[in-house]
Amino acid sequence: MIWLQSPPWARWAAAIVIAAVATWIEFRPEPTIPHPFATEDIDPGTVVDGANSETRLVPVGTFTPVEPGQATVAPIRTGDPILASDLVGEGIGVPEGWWSLEIAIPRGARNGDAARIVLLDRDEVAEGVVVEESSEDPLGSGLGLVAVEPGQAAEVARAAGEGRAVVMIAPP
Repeated sequence: MIWLQSPPWARWAAAIVIAAVATWIEFRPEPTIPHPFATEDIDPGTVVDGANSETRLVPVGTFTPVEPGQATVAPIRTGDPILASDLVGEGIGVPEGWWSLEIAIPRGARNGDAARIVLLDRDEVAEGVVVEESSEDPLGSGLGLVAVEPGQAAEVARAAGEGRAVVMIAPP
């Protein structure tokens, strides 16, 4: 008389619900956020805004979020995403006409900090601005990007290349 029993409707319904939930989890849309992309080539020192960028939806976690209104420290090509590593804070960047060079900078130096570069053999001092901070990696090179006035850029670059330059950072 087993064949006269009612079918296990509850188990079938539970199996259908579990299969539906699993299918939805597998194929649900990925959460997205807007992120800026360059609509034209952007030179270093240019402020990123609506005139040279557009926002596109990207999956959450793809890029570090960035805000418009920051200056670039690296060139960005048309169509490339604007990355946090390409930007510095509001109004901070390579000043017009200044030159930037890679040089060893003290740990803890941040973008926009005033830098004083001492040329050891000439007893000269050049003023500058930290444009890109060095890596926090203790085994890293310790090099950062410092913008220097155009009149002293050549001598500072020569001294830095020969290891005769030291960078000092003003305390905050």
